[in-house]
Amino acid sequence: MSVVKGPCSHGKTLEEVAREVRVELTRIGRRRKRFDSAERNGLRDARRRVAEAAAAGISAEEAAHATGYALKTVTRWLAKRSEARAVPVERAWDHLHRVGERRRQADVSERKIAARARGLVRKSMEVGIETTEFAEVTGYMVNTITKWFSSVRQSMEQAQRQRELASVRRGKRNRPPQHLSPAQYDQWLVQEDRRRRLVLRSHGLGRRLNLGLEGGWLEVPASPSRYKKSLRGKAARGRKRSRR
Repeated sequence: MSVVKGPCSHGKTLEEVAREVRVELTRIGRRRKRFDSAERNGLRDARRRVAEAAAAGISAEEAAHATGYALKTVTRWLAKRSEARAVPVERAWDHLHRVGERRRQADVSERKIAARARGLVRKSMEVGIETTEFAEVTGYMVNTITKWFSSVRQSMEQAQRQRELASVRRGKRNRPPQHLSPAQYDQWLVQEDRRRRLVLRSHGLGRRLNLGLEGGWLEVPASPSRYKKSLRGKAARGRKRSRR
């Protein structure tokens, strides 16, 4: 039995949101496969260009600096190289710089894919998608996905413990339901955080603060000075002027 009841967001049920999340995960998995294929082709081209540069008289240190690969990697390639075609030095340098630019673009693309995947961790926890399914669909390692889930869970647990302490001081209790599975516990954490943010927003007591890829959004209470200033403004508008 799920601990989350009713619509999840924007009037959608958990099943509808779970279907959308799985579609996004599938798209990420397909994109990673295309990226890995392009990376393998780029790696073969980089080895060939490094061998041509060495044949043209460019040192391994210079080739490593131009391409962005580690010197140890370039040295290993040159140790296993076969006969390379002779090219002019200028063309060899141009090929090395192209390899380096392509590698920098690949790093940016890889970070974008990872950011997109990490942005779905919170929703996956909410709809009950576990780490094994997340890793299988996207193609990431299970250990990597487990770290992402643990990071988001830790941030929400810390906020939940602070709310529990505040509730105990007020004589109330806000403990999570007992005997929950790991997936149900993640659902409960996300649902409680969502409920709290909606309550704060409905009363105008907070604003949204971006915590990055892992933490999502955090509600920050309005500053006391602004709150008092608004009260003074209301009192001034409601004050009757004395007649002279």
